[in-house]
Amino acid sequence: MSTIGLQEAVGTWLEPLAPVLDTANRIDWRRLRTLASALDDVLETCRIEPELSPGPERSRRLQAVRAALAERGALDTADQPALFALLAQFVCGYRDIDLRDATGLGHGALIARHAGPVARQRWLPRLLAGELAGIAMTEPHGGSNPAGTRTSATALPDGTWQVTGRKIWISRLTEAAVFVVFFRAPDGQLAAAAVDASEPGLHRQMISPAGLAGWTWGILDLDTVPVRPDDVLRGEGMALLRKHFASYRPLVTATALGGAAAVFDTVTTALTARQRANGMFRLRDSALVTVGRTHTQIVTALLGAVVASRLEESGHPHAERWGAATKAHGVDVANQAAGELVLLVGAAGFRADGHLAKIRHDLNGLLYADGIHDSLYRAAGKQHTTHPNTMAAPPLRALEALPTPA
Repeated sequence: MSTIGLQEAVGTWLEPLAPVLDTANRIDWRRLRTLASALDDVLETCRIEPELSPGPERSRRLQAVRAALAERGALDTADQPALFALLAQFVCGYRDIDLRDATGLGHGALIARHAGPVARQRWLPRLLAGELAGIAMTEPHGGSNPAGTRTSATALPDGTWQVTGRKIWISRLTEAAVFVVFFRAPDGQLAAAAVDASEPGLHRQMISPAGLAGWTWGILDLDTVPVRPDDVLRGEGMALLRKHFASYRPLVTATALGGAAAVFDTVTTALTARQRANGMFRLRDSALVTVGRTHTQIVTALLGAVVASRLEESGHPHAERWGAATKAHGVDVANQAAGELVLLVGAAGFRADGHLAKIRHDLNGLLYADGIHDSLYRAAGKQHTTHPNTMAAPPLRALEALPTPA
């Protein structure tokens, strides 16, 4: 694992990019460093070692990290621009990709943005105190295609709906306090609701994932689960999903690239130490090329995620496409960089209980989580070929034309 602390990671990876990332000086860089320092402290207190085996104990400690950060006010960043949350996720991913839920509301942002006052009052204080929200969208027959949703609601005389169906590949399966569930409303439209995770009609079947195993994962069955009018989010389900993932996917991308940056620093630190220990040791040119190339790839992919986040924050019509394409690209880059860099440290990089091996498993999992990367690329390609001129402007030119958010 990298010996560089999180504050140093901010200074090494992020602050040099500030003239490009934060042209309007909107980011509170001192606050970001404070968050990094707090995270270092909390991780030591909660004893979150990357080598800690997956299971209930790791999950418990991860939840303790989120709760401890909540006590320090680190979860409530509503007063900060979207870029702050993205950079915070890079910092979290640098330490451990399982910390992708350590800061912010995660999927609870759907409740914050689209729920009515009753649901917001019920869930937001709990989420900001450290509890988790899960999302239940994918179904067995249709992959991640929400248009094929078969989970459906039946209306009762008292105005309550009963929702029945099966959702699969659900992360935070046993840890979430609330699920945002997507289903067919009685009128046939796609809808979403905040469902209390303690509802007796929810049944779980856990499956062991090959990566991202800090949280439980598996199948969620809904058996006539009650949904009250106050639980239903406002807006058509597909529109809610598109807007949510346009803002969420850049955060996932930053988390992945933070993990790749940790691999970079771990490997380059090891290579430097080897050179110092053996004055005759000389790195091959091919190794130097790998180091130079992967650093550039990580940085440029991070810039792409920043563009996607900025477009979404400003309401750009192509924000969803940028979020999808840059997520697929960024996770591809992170996987490729980690795979190439690990080879430079030899057999030590392939210990099953090592941090580098864990990062590679987690990065591989992100090829599937929050959108399989091939489908995300395909969506972007379809946009280019169906309407070839709609995304022709370079992203920086597009950004310059956008109003600055209030």
